[in-house]
Amino acid sequence: MTYCQQAGARAYDRAAFREAMAAFGQALQALEHLPETGDTRVLAIDIRLALGDALTQLGEHGQRLALLGKAEALARALDDRARLGWVLASMALALRITGDPDGAMAASRQALDLAVALGDRALQEQASEYLGHAYYAIGDFGRAAEILRCHVEAADRQSSAPSIDVRSRSQAMLARTLGALGAFAEGRRHAEEALRLATLEGRGATPIIVHAFSSRLYLDQGDLEHTIQVCDQGLALSRASGNRNMLPLIVADLGYASALQGRLAEGCALLEEAVSESISTGARRAVYWAWLSEGCRLVGRGEEAWQHARQALDLARQQKDRGEEALALHQLGVVHAHATPHVRQAEAHYQQALVLADELGMRPLQAHCHRGLGMLYAETGQWEQARAALATAVNLYRTMEMTLWLPETEAALAQVQVIAP
Repeated sequence: MTYCQQAGARAYDRAAFREAMAAFGQALQALEHLPETGDTRVLAIDIRLALGDALTQLGEHGQRLALLGKAEALARALDDRARLGWVLASMALALRITGDPDGAMAASRQALDLAVALGDRALQEQASEYLGHAYYAIGDFGRAAEILRCHVEAADRQSSAPSIDVRSRSQAMLARTLGALGAFAEGRRHAEEALRLATLEGRGATPIIVHAFSSRLYLDQGDLEHTIQVCDQGLALSRASGNRNMLPLIVADLGYASALQGRLAEGCALLEEAVSESISTGARRAVYWAWLSEGCRLVGRGEEAWQHARQALDLARQQKDRGEEALALHQLGVVHAHATPHVRQAEAHYQQALVLADELGMRPLQAHCHRGLGMLYAETGQWEQARAALATAVNLYRTMEMTLWLPETEAALAQVQVIAP
């Protein structure tokens, strides 16, 4: 049994997740043949935690939650508060991935409270990392960034290998969060450092996670070259290891970047893979449907574009993800704006998205909403409104160095200024 545990740990560290799952599974089976004592119940918790980590990387989130439910019962029966904290932290991650933000928030807070009470630094690091994830998942990017910054600073003071993994993952998640807020200069510093650390010293799933999180920052800024480079590297790692946890994130980012580059067939195929994979693993995210909607719109599949945008909005609201709700509302505005009879619907959706984006501090999305409204007003001859909206978009794009969308927006503003100086 001990040999199986050690073999599983070694396999996980080298990203052989199926091998790790098999080894930990054998250890759990061997344990069932031993008399039930306090020691064997402690081992049962530890093995389930380790097996759960491997299952997560394979996209088996339901199985992990079932294992953790048993581990939680054992920890409570033993009154083992330290292990209960680790179980709750693990549950927070699984619940966040499967779209239960309330459960993830509650579990991560309980784990953090236990860590503080016990003075367990390692558990405190893990719980605070997942608490940051939970805030990101509901669109509270400011709070997520605050927690993750503190976490990165705390991890930076440690030098052990686990802390290096924790730090690089947290820096990548912080970069992703800062991208949603439009703080690209700070975000790029964290992304570059996270990628450097993960490439040189990352173990297990860390390099894959770091590539998956970092790529979103570059995509939000419209830096397609870096997005594709980071996604290609992450995708190679993901496919080689059989990692399905990060696969939808990486494939979706790569697909959307490809579509924005004009490689529409490739982009749509990747986005469809992301949607399919997320359904299969139970880790659905509204953004996948929103981006697939845009891919369908660009290739002229208007009805599918509308359906996917609507699905994105429904899923975001179901999962209480206000950030992705704002993205879905914007995409519905885009879809309606390209259907001439639906000008009012387009404006209404853009405005709703803008209200949410303003509230959540999503400056890149604010810029896109102003751009969409400006283009819409220009098409309908509302020149003053068009000029104001386009000028705001241009200023935001320039401030955040979002150069992908800047030339077309500047050209539209110049044209409006000629018509209505």
